[in-house]
Amino acid sequence: MSRKRKAGPRATAASMVLETLKKRNAFDAGSAVPVAVFKDLPLQTNTLAYTIANLVEEGVVGQTADEKYYYDELGYKALEVKFVKGYSMFIIIPIVLLVLVLLIQHYFHI
Repeated sequence: MSRKRKAGPRATAASMVLETLKKRNAFDAGSAVPVAVFKDLPLQTNTLAYTIANLVEEGVVGQTADEKYYYDELGYKALEVKFVKGYSMFIIIPIVLLVLVLLIQHYFHI
């Protein structure tokens, strides 16, 4: 998640939204920007709305009462930790199961 992507065919919708907020220095409610700043992104309106809504729900993008948006660094870090923990289970669980199987085979001579 920490890899930087440039706006273009390989950029994700989320990375384009976050880069737009960073370029506009929208890092708190006081510097939040309206949704109009995203108008030049090469995204369909429904894709943009879905992406922003997901980022707000995850806490990566903050939303003010007057419908302005800003990048929340702490929210991003929290999502990064959640992401790493979730995917690390794909490694930890198989290793634990392998060790259990090997221990069972060793002690019961199967």
